[in-house]
Order: sequence, then C-alpha cells, then structure tokens
Amino acid sequence: MGTTVVTTRRAAGTGALMAALVGSAAGARGATTVAAGDWRFAIATPIGELPFNVELKNVGSQWIATLINGTERIVAEATSVDGATLTLTFPSYGSVISGTVGDDGKMKGEIRLTRATGPVVLTFAASHGESYRFFPDGPAPAADVGGRWAVTTTAADGNKANGLGEWTQKGAAVNGSVIYVNADHRFLTGEMRGSELFLSTFDGGFGTMWRGKLGANGEFSGQSFSMAGNAVSTWIAHRNETAELPDPNTLTYLKPGYDRFTFRFPNLDGMPVSIDDPAYKGKVVIITIAGTWCPTCHDEAAFLAPYIKANRARGLEAIALQYEFSPEFDKATAACRNFAKRYGIDYDMLIAGTSDKAAASKTLPMINAVLVYPTMIFVDRRGEVRRIHTSFPGPATGIHHERFKREFHALMDELLGEGV
Repeated sequence: MGTTVVTTRRAAGTGALMAALVGSAAGARGATTVAAGDWRFAIATPIGELPFNVELKNVGSQWIATLINGTERIVAEATSVDGATLTLTFPSYGSVISGTVGDDGKMKGEIRLTRATGPVVLTFAASHGESYRFFPDGPAPAADVGGRWAVTTTAADGNKANGLGEWTQKGAAVNGSVIYVNADHRFLTGEMRGSELFLSTFDGGFGTMWRGKLGANGEFSGQSFSMAGNAVSTWIAHRNETAELPDPNTLTYLKPGYDRFTFRFPNLDGMPVSIDDPAYKGKVVIITIAGTWCPTCHDEAAFLAPYIKANRARGLEAIALQYEFSPEFDKATAACRNFAKRYGIDYDMLIAGTSDKAAASKTLPMINAVLVYPTMIFVDRRGEVRRIHTSFPGPATGIHHERFKREFHALMDELLGEGV
C-alpha cells in the first residue's frame, strides 16, 4: 500500500508510536543532545499547525515522555534517546514518532501512523522550553464559549454529522471535547484568541485540530483536521444547552427472528471460541465490538479491563470481538497482544474480521449492523441480550462519561444479582 505524506508550513509530531522528543545542548564541539523539560510539538496539517505538549524526564538511566492535552497525561509506552534523537513508541496503536535535533536546537521528524489504507506519515517540528499550546500570548478572548454547542461537520464528500461541543473556558484557555454518536474527539485543549477558537489533541495514535471564528450572529464556523482519515472538514456550531445525541441504547439491536447473540471466532492462539462454550455458561458476559486502531476503544479498554478483573468473582466475563486493519491473522493478533499488554486485558480477544463496517456486519447477522466501534452487548446469565450500547463516551466527554458509568454500574449490579 502507498504512503501518504501530509506537509504544510511548520511541522510537529510501526506498529507502534514513536514520539521523538529532542532537546539541544551546545557542547564544546557544538554537538546537540536530547534535553529534558518541556517541549512543544507542532504537526503539519493542511489547515495549519496541530500542536501538543510533551514533558520529557530523565530518571536515572530511563527516559519518560508524557503527552499533555489539558488535564490528560499520557505516558509513552516506550521512550528511547540516542544522542540527538528521541523516539517514543506506542505499540498499542501501531504508530511511531521519531525526530532529531539540528544545529539550531530545533527538532524535526516524522510521525508514522498505521491506517487501513497503509502507513500515513506526518511531519513535525518541536521546540524545547516552550509549554504554551497555540500562541505564547495574544489578544484577550472576545467571548466566553464555555457550555454546550450543537456542532455540524461536513466532510469533503458532503456527508454531514451532528454532534455536541462541550467546552469550559477560564481566561483564554478552552478545554473540552466534540462528541458524536460514534466517537468523541478526546481531550481537546487550546484557547480563544480574540474571536477565534483553536483546539487540538494528540494521544500517540490519534489527533485532531479545530479552528473556528465566532461571528456576530454568535455562530462558529471553521475547519477541522482529523488524523483518523487524514481528512479536512468544515464545521459550524451554535450554542444550545439542551442539545442531545441519539439514545446510544437504541441504535444497535437484534434483528427480528433472533433471540441470541452468537458467534465463533479464533482467539489470539488460533483456537475457536464462542459465547456458547462451557466457560461462559451461567455467566454475565460483556461483549465488545472493537479494534485496536480505534481511540474510543482505547478509552473503553482502560475502563473495562480493571472492571472485569474486579468483578470476575461475581460471575462476570468479557469477550472482545476485534475487527483489525490487517486481514492477516498474525498481524491482527500482534496488534491485539500489544493492546492487551497496555491495558492489562485478561479476557478473550477474538479475531473477528477487518475494520470495514459492511464486512464486519456480515459476520454478525443477528444485529442490524456494526454501526460504531466500540459497541457493548450485555448478555445475562441465561444468554439473553439485555442491552446493546453503541459507542463509549470517554472521560473527555465529562458529564456524558459520568452518566454512562452510572447506567453501566446500575445495569451490572442488576445482572450480577440475578440467578440463572
């Protein structure tokens, strides 16, 4: 498959994410080396720089890099420093960032992302000692945009999607997320600069940037860039504190004529596994339709894995049906093993197919469609489907995440309290 290279003015940033953080220190011969401290990365995109912040520490002989998005802190899965080059790896995403410090003390490099269509390469530049996000200073914000906004994005092909902007503002600083029925854009952070809004996030495998201008009519209009499809969209938004998304418990459902959710797919060792196997008899089972490439699935795994461990003695189990980019079993299982290692997953992960939703839907004919990754199916001790929840509102969604957790815990207490 071909490699897509995205470049514009200033830049920032295999099978794993390597984030390069490099600092400069002039030695007697003018050599450059990696420096600990704050780094500001700027990824080149078609609509301008997508910045994110990194804190780099050297603890003994170990380097630790932490990606910063507002209140979110993400420690790189592996950090390596070799002279003037620093590499961070995120095997769970299958992505790599690598960069080198030049004689001018600036770092330049590439971020290599794994996508269904092949590798995507983004260029970046990074500066040491800078901790601001978009601008070191600037005009005061012309408005407070904190609250809920009804957002409509239009992709290049004309497809529209309706979502919610949930933002808080303190001074010029703005934090929050943009939330759709199929996903959220994670921890967006940035600022209002006059009447213009700038937001960005990057978690090692997924990143997005939003730029918009607040008009005299109180409506935002602007552009967004998403690494998920390397795509630019336009967007508009108006304040609407009562806007809501569709009920996620009604979107995916068993088709007429089906009363069970059944399947048989190979686990990571190639052995066929089914929810009808004796190991799951009399258990409450959470089935998740997921993929290691999906940032929302990362949020779900971080929530689900420790919950399963803590409640297995109550008769709870989980099965992950993985739909991966690669159709090759060995590549798909390698991605899943890296994912499982990061989140401590000890329940069955099954290779169910590829990420194409139409193809995935054919593997699960009992539901109306695979609409969204992830999707949770809750099966009671008698093997009956009690609820199907489409998507997962991650911690960046604030009140939406808290509402999901309340509903989740109430349902689990009900199901685990029932007999066979």
